[in-house]
Amino acid sequence: MVMKRKPTLNETIRANEKALRGLCFAAGKPAPEGFDTPIKEAKTRAPSKPAEYPLEHDEQRAFVKWFRMQYPKVRIFAVPNAAMRDYKLAAYLVAEGLTAGVPDLLVLDWKLGIEMKRVKGSTISDEQRGWELYLRNIGWHHIYAYGCKDAITKVQQL
Repeated sequence: MVMKRKPTLNETIRANEKALRGLCFAAGKPAPEGFDTPIKEAKTRAPSKPAEYPLEHDEQRAFVKWFRMQYPKVRIFAVPNAAMRDYKLAAYLVAEGLTAGVPDLLVLDWKLGIEMKRVKGSTISDEQRGWELYLRNIGWHHIYAYGCKDAITKVQQL
């Protein structure tokens, strides 16, 4: 089944005008007065311009793809801490152990936590710094990667 988009108000008005004209013509009657006055078109919003720097999601996705191609036998996985949720689900997940500041990506074989950041404009939270200290204290590596290229460089330097 093909889903059709919902018509705009102006498209609906035009379709109704066309149908009324057809009915009037079929009945041999004139169209009502003022019927053919043009309706002011509603302005459509201009498309948003692309972000100057890619989103953290896009950078992380590209890095994970690269990592899995370079190291197919090493497992890497994401910790979905930053996803938008409603309050009920957030409370449910916190009760299950969801914790703020946990690195975005973990590589258990390498004892590595990777916190992905946008190339420009990202900050490191106190919770993230706390997890960095904790992981380093238990013998893990931890990196802050500002974009995919930075993540690749830092992983290759390990």
